[in-house]
Amino acid sequence: MQRAPIFLAVLALLGAVGLALGAGGAGAVPFDGGFAQMDVEPDDVSMEVDVRPDGDAQWTVEYRIRLATDEEEQAFEQLRADVENDTEAYTTRFRDRMVSTAETAESTTGRNMTVSNATVTAERRELPQAYGVLTYRFEWTNFAAVDGDRLRVGDAVDGLFLDDSSSLIVSWPEGYRLAETTPDPSEVRDRSVVWNGPVDFSAGQPRISVAPAGPLSGLPTAGIVALLTVLAVAGGVVAYRRRDDGSDGESGVLAGGGGDTATESDATGDEAPSAAGAAAAATDASSSDGADADAGGESEGGSDEAPPVDSDLLSNEEQVLRLIEAQGGRMKQKQVAEELDWTAAKTSQVVTGLRDEGDLDGFRLGRENVLSLPDYDPEADSGGDDEDESDDGDGSDVDEESGGRNGSDERDATDGS
Repeated sequence: MQRAPIFLAVLALLGAVGLALGAGGAGAVPFDGGFAQMDVEPDDVSMEVDVRPDGDAQWTVEYRIRLATDEEEQAFEQLRADVENDTEAYTTRFRDRMVSTAETAESTTGRNMTVSNATVTAERRELPQAYGVLTYRFEWTNFAAVDGDRLRVGDAVDGLFLDDSSSLIVSWPEGYRLAETTPDPSEVRDRSVVWNGPVDFSAGQPRISVAPAGPLSGLPTAGIVALLTVLAVAGGVVAYRRRDDGSDGESGVLAGGGGDTATESDATGDEAPSAAGAAAAATDASSSDGADADAGGESEGGSDEAPPVDSDLLSNEEQVLRLIEAQGGRMKQKQVAEELDWTAAKTSQVVTGLRDEGDLDGFRLGRENVLSLPDYDPEADSGGDDEDESDDGDGSDVDEESGGRNGSDERDATDGS
């Protein structure tokens, strides 16, 4: 069956691929020779529009003809020779038609438009079958509308029609993301959308909007909401901890803390935060006056040197664990508060959290709370607390040996008695 000459489709671009914008596509006159010799229509027509950040676009229009017979092969080779020998004749007619199209779009959109740098090539490709491909390229300025940081594409080809052998591919610049499109495309790629014909775009179509990609652009709306919720909760926790760190009262004492309310109240009233204790924690123990060890062996048999604790680099929990570890694995809670220059309430809160997590054990020696690491072995200790225990004079040796490591349940029972 005979089909209309391909060159008619090439030159009458508006009619053949559906750019029915009043540019007179139906009355196009074919070139002498060329595709007219082949007497077939293109098997498919592809229009690719590469939009740039300034709204200009690089257009690529390809007409593909399957070369299934020797006659078609010979006809295409003749066409390729003609294109190479008289390129200007082919580009002039094509450019004139697209200039007419741009002028129509200009009056519709109100943007100044120009068509320039039209080129044409003819080549044989294996896709994988043999095809003859005639390719036109040109620049279309102000093809897309620049709306702030967004690009809006489509009003220059409003009401486009694609027949069943045509496709439209619109791509956007790197660093942009697809915001919206209408109608739904046949395919969405990484940086482009594709409509495969037949598609009869109605008034106001096609439309594509793209915007610069941000750090959250890859997340769906639900993901963004979830992330913002997590950030809000985290911000609240930080604010609470900062408020608690600056508190001088007892509101920070949690239920089941390092000691009962009475004990903590006594400690708060009797022992103000010691600046000297903070300095001792940040300096070499060998350069200190050794007052703690001489006064009652409160170093609990630990090493002679305690590494400095940098509160800017360690969490509250890490400071406590590091300090106790430096003291040999056991330390009085009161001394922890002094060394870290904390209130008794804050110390109790941090210690309670560590005990709940199983990172710290504790027991009572009279009115004192003693903290120890889970792997601390009292039998291996040389008895650095002997003086303290004897000073307490309230049976603390028995407390330590019989129930010192039984956890908070046994401690609470002792308090209750």
